[in-house]
Amino acid sequence: MDILIVMTGVDFEAFGLRTSLELFGARVYLLPVGRPKHFLDALAGRSGFPEPDAMILCGHGDRGAFLMPDLAESVYLPDEPRGPLGPDELRGRIALRDKIIVSTGCDTGYPETLAVFAESGNFYAAPSDSPEGGAAYFWTVRFFYGLLCMGRGAADAAREASSTDAECGMFVFRDGRSVKK
Repeated sequence: MDILIVMTGVDFEAFGLRTSLELFGARVYLLPVGRPKHFLDALAGRSGFPEPDAMILCGHGDRGAFLMPDLAESVYLPDEPRGPLGPDELRGRIALRDKIIVSTGCDTGYPETLAVFAESGNFYAAPSDSPEGGAAYFWTVRFFYGLLCMGRGAADAAREASSTDAECGMFVFRDGRSVKK
């Protein structure tokens, strides 16, 4: 399995995930995000890496949106979104289909955000609240262990990872892979 880790500021988490996932047999690519366009390009399948089977969005979130690096106003490209990227900014920009996408960012599992990824034809899992820092990492490792090592389907692996404790239980998912676009 090819996995792209999109890093928007949680580098240690991303490096730890890369190590764990490679031990499980995955080929892992790291994409550091310097601006909102890089994040949107990854979701559009324009990361510069082979198209992944799965994507992990490592970063911070707030109220259903992904937090982006702050840039000076003069640095933004024309039509590049400023500030957090929420469901309105993501809708219509996710060109990846039939992928497994996991976000470790707090609050990125809001119903509207789940819907945008599912409407795009992807399995999407993320925390609906703010789990303790290590819980998002652990949930993601346990999810991919179930998927890659135990042969579980994405929904079963997500349920197993979420059953660990209350912190991991904040992860929710929606599977939109049967949605045809």
